[in-house]
Amino acid sequence: MATILIVDDRPSNRAFLGALLGFTGHRLLEAEDGAQALALTRAERPDLIITDILMPTMDGYEFVQQVRADPGLAATRVIFFSAVYAEHETVAMAARCGVSTVLSKPADAHQILEAVNAELGVLEGAPAPPLPDDGARDRDLPFDLCARLSELERMCLALVGERRVEALAAAFLDAARRVLDADVVALCLLESTERSVRHLETYGVDGALLRDAALDDTRLPGALLRARAPLRLSEGDPLLASMPASHPPLGHLLGLQVHDLQHPHGWLYCGRRSSAEAFSDEEERWATALAAQLAVAYENLNLYDVVQRHAAQLQLEAIARAEADAALRESKHRLELARQVFDSTQEAIMMTDANANIVAVNPAFEQITGFTEAEVMGQNPRVLRSGRHDDDFYRAMWSCLEKDGQWRGELWNRRKNGEIYPERASISAVRNDKGKLTAYVSVSTDMSALKAAHHQLDFLSNHDALTLLPNRSLFNDRLQQALAAARQGGGQVALLLFNVDRLSRINDSLGHAAGDAVLREVARRASEVAGPTDTVARLSGDEFVMVVNGCEDTDAIIYCARRLIDAIAQPHTVGGHDVVVTGSVGISIYPRDGSAPGDLLKAADAALGSMKQSGRNGFRFFKGEMNAEALRWLALETRLRRAIERDELALHYQPQISRLDGRVVGMEALLRWRSDEIGQISPADFIPLAEDTGLILPIGEWVIRQACFQSKAWQNAGLAPVRVAVNVSASQFKAGTVATVVRAALEDSGLAARWLEVELTESVMLGESGAAEAQMTELRAMGVSLSLDDFGTGYSSLGYLSRFPLDKLKIDQAFVRNITTEQRSAAIAQATIALAQGLSLAVVAEGVETIGQRDFLGAIGCDVFQGYLYSRPVAAVEMAELLALGRVAR
Repeated sequence: MATILIVDDRPSNRAFLGALLGFTGHRLLEAEDGAQALALTRAERPDLIITDILMPTMDGYEFVQQVRADPGLAATRVIFFSAVYAEHETVAMAARCGVSTVLSKPADAHQILEAVNAELGVLEGAPAPPLPDDGARDRDLPFDLCARLSELERMCLALVGERRVEALAAAFLDAARRVLDADVVALCLLESTERSVRHLETYGVDGALLRDAALDDTRLPGALLRARAPLRLSEGDPLLASMPASHPPLGHLLGLQVHDLQHPHGWLYCGRRSSAEAFSDEEERWATALAAQLAVAYENLNLYDVVQRHAAQLQLEAIARAEADAALRESKHRLELARQVFDSTQEAIMMTDANANIVAVNPAFEQITGFTEAEVMGQNPRVLRSGRHDDDFYRAMWSCLEKDGQWRGELWNRRKNGEIYPERASISAVRNDKGKLTAYVSVSTDMSALKAAHHQLDFLSNHDALTLLPNRSLFNDRLQQALAAARQGGGQVALLLFNVDRLSRINDSLGHAAGDAVLREVARRASEVAGPTDTVARLSGDEFVMVVNGCEDTDAIIYCARRLIDAIAQPHTVGGHDVVVTGSVGISIYPRDGSAPGDLLKAADAALGSMKQSGRNGFRFFKGEMNAEALRWLALETRLRRAIERDELALHYQPQISRLDGRVVGMEALLRWRSDEIGQISPADFIPLAEDTGLILPIGEWVIRQACFQSKAWQNAGLAPVRVAVNVSASQFKAGTVATVVRAALEDSGLAARWLEVELTESVMLGESGAAEAQMTELRAMGVSLSLDDFGTGYSSLGYLSRFPLDKLKIDQAFVRNITTEQRSAAIAQATIALAQGLSLAVVAEGVETIGQRDFLGAIGCDVFQGYLYSRPVAAVEMAELLALGRVAR
């Protein structure tokens, strides 16, 4: 057995993991923060660490970095288990420190156990997965939006902090020719006087040919200095013919001035041969964006030159001030000028003495880091350390400073408020005339905004601008992932292609703005219908698609399609008008209708076309037999609507038995339907149908009243009173009528509230949980008991058990069925019972069918059973006989 270390600052989270993993036989250790965990890791050498990320004293990220830095611990397996960060942020953070498994809270018990087994390498004897490879990949640059955005970011990172005009121009020119697909590129940068050329960089043309015409505003390229807007010229244009005679022939030219709000900095042009395509409007915007980035970087370079000159002088004058006040007064004017530059730059400047103790910082440093000058004066710059870089990183930095006198790079620092941020820094060693080291100067740029802008651009490139749903590109990627998972797990994936019927009428009558508002609302409603692992995307116009994962049967797909159609059909309010639209849905299923995304989309489109031809406002499967199944649902719905009035519904009762003495201590009322036309119908068929159609409200009210009247009738007949449990759905709680219906049933039947129990599932607590909590509180105030059914089958949360006023947990029969043969089911059952006992909740095990199951459950603390071992659900007459006996022996 392995040793597992659980690291979390919340005792309840550690208790849950401990209870879940305790049955596995592994040796468990616990720590409440990263510092305590690091000490335990070094002392106990665990095989696996399960750690939260955000914790006091030392967070999980820093803790894992410390573990990786220790050669004896570097190979330790780690699982990140956190709810603070978005999933993609947690995955990226994990990859940087060699963690291959990430779980997001809350996670179900199956997922946790599978992750632990995978990391320990116990699944069918498979070896533990290797640590991820951090090797860099070669850069691929196809000329599409993503590649251009990536190239723009790469260029921005190269320009930020660049202090040599040659390197700055070369980096810019390389990016410009790639982004704009140019055969010829030339860049001219002016001196600050704007009267002479500081640097001329070219690609595809000899720079000497352009130097004489660089400032001549009567012909190209000098004429670009007076161009107020970008110029796009094609072969035959007189201005294009004014290029120097020996210039390579160009078919198309895109040129513009490089400038900021106050000064011109130079010019830029890109050219293509005659056979190439002309520059487009989009490429003109890209060129403008590139030039704007260059102008900012060039201005910063010029400002940095000034800062460097004055910063060195400032340091010398500070030393002179300590030696002689007279010398300080003589240089006061010069110091003031340097201070003005020092204070006005937007880049953070930090100066230290030769011993690396801080002697000065500028206002930008204070704004970026949150530290005032007084707080850091005399301290070492390590006060800003984030913990994301190991000692080797800093040793390499100081080695570079000692060897070359300068270090440049990107690093992560920590602000005063604890926030970690990225910055691009340049650190220089300052020496006097004799070569003696006197100071260090650091100039850095906060890159938080740049990275945030990149993330925003990345989002827009993968999402529809109107609805913010995934676009076709991201949809294809998500569908590929869903199909891959289905192939591996042997599951199904459904593709629901749908559109808004006759949207053109709204566009024609109320305008396209109204049509856009309808599309946004349809997108929002479809997203609410979709499950947490499903994907809703907008393909084009009014055409949307939903990828539904984990479809167990056709009924589940039909249920989803009906919910989608009903959601679209709800009235819209657009510009003061009430608008009602309908939706048509075409459905295809993997693997039955195809194995490739294109085949599935084609099949769904064919089904959608068939649906439109038959009248719209409905759904159609790609195969004909599925339509027959849909018709069966419609027929079943019609019969269900008449079931109450025809007296076709009945309640059967299944007793709940005490393990200690076999007494009947409760019962559960179960709904049964026998149709006069088609015979007995399974609850698995008609209960979801009732939920979908809204019939669950009158049927649910009938069940509550029938159970109350029957229980009172048994008591009036002299039978011992026991509590009867009725199931109440999330739809009933959502309607807000549960407490009202229960109160009326109790008053009309005369049954005391303590003999009634309301059973609910975890779905009641999701969504609008505030309304559900209010109704549950009202039920408890009446004296009605509350139990949570099927606990452990969904995303069970400890928050439910502490927040909602529950009395009892019911272990689902899915775990009881395999409890004596499957370690996972046994572990989940044991964890559930431990949680319930810790929260003073009663526990009932459902589906007990064997003596082995009974004995095992009794051994781990469960004392009340329900299942075929004692009795099947029986009619009221047979239940009365069981009540008369009082106990069931097994």
